[in-house]
Amino acid sequence: MSSEKRGKKQENKAANGWASLTWDDLDRWAGSRSVSRGRSYENQGRVKGLAISEDGRLLATVHGGERYVVSVWLVAGKKLDKIDSQCTCPVGLNCKHAVATVAAYLQALTDGVAVPLAKKNDPRWNSTEDEYEDDFDEWDDEEEDEEESYDEEKEDEVVIKAKPAKRGRPPRKQTRAEWDEKIKQHILAKSREELAEQVLSLVQRFPELREEFRERLALSEGDVDRLVNEARREIRDRTEEFGWRNHWQGDGHTPDYSRLKHRLERLVELGHADQVVELGREFIKRANDQVGQSDDEGETAMAAAECLPVMFAAVEKSTLTGPRKILFAIDACLLDEYDMVDDSANVILDAKWKPVEWSVVADELAKRLPKPTKSQGDAWHRNYERDRISDWMIRALENAGREEELPAIYETEARATESYVRLVRYLIANKRFEDAGRWAKEGIEKTREKSPGIASSLATLLCEVSRNRKQWNVVAAHAAWQFFDRPGTSSFDELMTVAEKAKCGKQVRAAAVQFLETGKSPFDWIASPKEGQKLRVDSAWPLPVLDYLVPLMQPQEQRYAPQGPHYDILLDMAIAAKKPNDVLTWYDKMVEGRKGGARGFQGYSRRYDDSVAAAVAESHPQLALDIYRKGLEGVLPQAQASAYESAAGYLKKMRPIMKALDRELEWNTMVADIRQKYRNRPKFIELLDRLDGRTILQTKKARAGRR
Repeated sequence: MSSEKRGKKQENKAANGWASLTWDDLDRWAGSRSVSRGRSYENQGRVKGLAISEDGRLLATVHGGERYVVSVWLVAGKKLDKIDSQCTCPVGLNCKHAVATVAAYLQALTDGVAVPLAKKNDPRWNSTEDEYEDDFDEWDDEEEDEEESYDEEKEDEVVIKAKPAKRGRPPRKQTRAEWDEKIKQHILAKSREELAEQVLSLVQRFPELREEFRERLALSEGDVDRLVNEARREIRDRTEEFGWRNHWQGDGHTPDYSRLKHRLERLVELGHADQVVELGREFIKRANDQVGQSDDEGETAMAAAECLPVMFAAVEKSTLTGPRKILFAIDACLLDEYDMVDDSANVILDAKWKPVEWSVVADELAKRLPKPTKSQGDAWHRNYERDRISDWMIRALENAGREEELPAIYETEARATESYVRLVRYLIANKRFEDAGRWAKEGIEKTREKSPGIASSLATLLCEVSRNRKQWNVVAAHAAWQFFDRPGTSSFDELMTVAEKAKCGKQVRAAAVQFLETGKSPFDWIASPKEGQKLRVDSAWPLPVLDYLVPLMQPQEQRYAPQGPHYDILLDMAIAAKKPNDVLTWYDKMVEGRKGGARGFQGYSRRYDDSVAAAVAESHPQLALDIYRKGLEGVLPQAQASAYESAAGYLKKMRPIMKALDRELEWNTMVADIRQKYRNRPKFIELLDRLDGRTILQTKKARAGRR
């Protein structure tokens, strides 16, 4: 056999290996994101110099932010071939450039374009074998910005041309450490005069460097006030800029605090920490107001927070007394509503201060407590502020060793600001359970109408006390309240678990199931002209009715009407228990309830269709098919990517069921009809190709045939 024929045979064998690949193969290898970007690169004509070796190894140059050399090959496996690659890009392996190379080769096969045989002495082979050290500081992020978005529906439009390739082999990227050493040796090699001349040249060329020298000279000459005033002006200018972000258009603005941070660092470095502390007071207040008026998902807060470590370092070095330093940090935390300060303030708050210093702080905070108010307009805000200050006062007393004062403060504050939860937690932590119960019940009575959330939290704390004491009948009574108030599978399971421990599982289950099936609860509220709403408990109910829970069990005005059955919860329970007959029972009732418009009915939602079909696919395959087909018919007319994915998902679920029923011919006919009807949706057709296990080459050829 001649060498030409032998080469042709080897090339055909290699082509056959690549031709067997599917898009799913590429997804598993490189990930869907890299596949999408690689296809975009191939579509834009960024793959240049494509060649293939005699053993089927692809070689190409791909244009991204730079020019990258790529090699991709197949490794024979027991069942399937494995894809492997090398690239001179920072990722190195399984990257979008490798995907683009494979896609370009398969496109050439589709178009019948001959791919040249790669020469053994092609210098690009050496490039892919070099080891490149990762240098994250020097990766080219601009590459991502240069990509055009890939639109599957517009794949046939004009191809965007890549920039011309640079000549020569890509240089090896040096690390930051290597460059630092080079620069150091360069500086050391200069004479004093040469170095002075070079520095002066740099100062004239770079405004930032000139500013650095100007500030250092001003500080050394004692002109501190001018620099402080400049920093204050910078604070006011920057905090008057509001951050914003428009994600639809991809633009926005974030205030730049780098110049301010630089000035503050210089002031601290040269011994003017006290001035920075004063600037810090103004900055924290103004930055907090600025963040509150910005709309950029916290980017302004993060930018402003970069200045805070400098300010707290200044507090640490300042001439303030220990208590004043602590109070500076506490005041900053009290002003901060956006979590900018916390981490930076810890350098002060976590320092080793003397108890006497914390004692001074506690006394100062006690003087600052706002007076409680009964005015409805500002009560919540004033109580909130008082609670925040008292939290810090309590921490200060603990650090001062004045724990004996804490109970009285907790109790006083509970009645002043309704901070009963904090008090009860303190009592539980100190194992004063009787006192905890007494205060919790008082708190429930005081807050159940105006602040039901506080009352509910107190009841939960009492339940935890009972759980620790293994008083299971009390814990079960709490679980029953939670279940009948907010029924669900998790609250049902919790009720059953503790009811079994209380040795009344059978009776409780019967009542809970009856409630789900009919809406009838063992608790019934009777309207009385004299007593208002009065609770009546079913005589068969085995658990105690706790006096402090009764006010919380009373329904709100809008909930006097019967709630009706909860078929949705029964359905979820049947699916979890893998009981298909029960699944169908509750599903049918949900559908009937929806059609009948039952009042108070917790009913049907299309989100249940798929889970019901999956649950009954083996026992009732035709019903499952009917549900999937209905979903399929609902999404097929929609020309959007999410609808394509949903339609393919329905078809994927239908195929094994139809195969088990020996209805493969019907399946093939249905898919063929869908292909024909929606042939002008290339993205959808590609999903159908994946569903059928078609190779990339088959998909590309089929698309070329439709043009």
